[in-house]
Amino acid sequence: MKRSTKISAIMHKLLIEKGMDGFSVIELRDASLSISDLRKEPDEARKRLYRQILRFVRNGWLASEGEGRDKRYFQTDLFRSLNVKPKVGRENVTSPVKPSPDYSVLRHERNQYKAELEIVLGEIDEYQSLNRRFPELEQKLNPMLQQARYRSAHLFGKVNVLTNVINTISSDVAEC
Repeated sequence: MKRSTKISAIMHKLLIEKGMDGFSVIELRDASLSISDLRKEPDEARKRLYRQILRFVRNGWLASEGEGRDKRYFQTDLFRSLNVKPKVGRENVTSPVKPSPDYSVLRHERNQYKAELEIVLGEIDEYQSLNRRFPELEQKLNPMLQQARYRSAHLFGKVNVLTNVINTISSDVAEC
C-alpha cells in the first residue's frame, strides 16, 4: 500500500476537493479566502499560499508557465498519482510550555553601564582635580567636564532603569 502524503488542509481543499489547476497565486488566494472560516489579511494569505506553491514546485507536484503576474501553476502527473491527505489542524495538537525568557542579559547590560559610569565618574574627579591644580586651564577643561557630567547622568539613568526592571522581574518571580 502506498504511503499517503500530507499537505496543508487549505491546499488539500483547493487542489484536491475543488480541483484547481492552471491557477495564479491571486486566484488561489481568493479561493482560499472564500472557503476559509477565518477572515485573514489578503496579503498574509497570499504569502502563506505562495510559500506552499514554491514547496510544491520544488517537490515536482506543480509546474509553472509564464512570468510575473501572468504565471500559472498546473498540477503534475506526479501530484495526481500521490495519495494526498490533509494535515491535521493545529488545534488538536497541544502546544509545549514556553520556557521563561532569559533576563540575564539585563544584568550583564547593567554591569556594563555601571563599569562605564565608574570610568566617567573617575574622569569627572580628574577634571575637577586638574581645575584645582591648574586654574589657568579651567576654560579648556570645563567643556570636557560638562560632557563627562552629561555622560554620567545618561549612564546613571540607564543603570537605574535596568535595576528597576531587574528588581521588578525578581519580585514577580518571587511572588509565583
